[in-house]
Amino acid sequence: MEKLKRNTLKKLLVLLVSCIGKVSYSNGNPYRDRFQSYRQTFRIEPNPIETERIINNIIGEKKITKNLVDLQVPDTVEDGNVVPLTFKINCSMKKDDYPKKVHVLALENPFPEVAIYEFFPENGNAEVSFRCRMRTSSFIMIIAEMNDGRIGKEKKYVDVMLGACS
Repeated sequence: MEKLKRNTLKKLLVLLVSCIGKVSYSNGNPYRDRFQSYRQTFRIEPNPIETERIINNIIGEKKITKNLVDLQVPDTVEDGNVVPLTFKINCSMKKDDYPKKVHVLALENPFPEVAIYEFFPENGNAEVSFRCRMRTSSFIMIIAEMNDGRIGKEKKYVDVMLGACS
């Protein structure tokens, strides 16, 4: 009788474990399936009104100074996951002539503010090179807030073949 109970319990336990295993490991990759369904459910689209609000909050009523920002980015990139970008702020990096903050925006990204850089006179040079992600072909904008209150803005259109940030 005890042997029958033990065998029955073993079979139930094996059955229970196999059922739980099939449910939680759907097709052998539980994490990817859950993540993909999350991305499809909560996909975030770019919001041009929010992008404009961010730009207006940075610039405000200040006058834009020409030729303050140099932006180097290719006209066409193959992969939106690695878009090379270099910007330089034309200033002396002395007491009052340095950028307090530099904002990098990709205008068609779901979250347009890609990066914010802070500089100090001790940095010696206001130049940055990095790679960013772009969802689709759009403008890249650099806005420099100078310590003396000036604002510099530069933007360039980048054609992205394979987008990121989906």
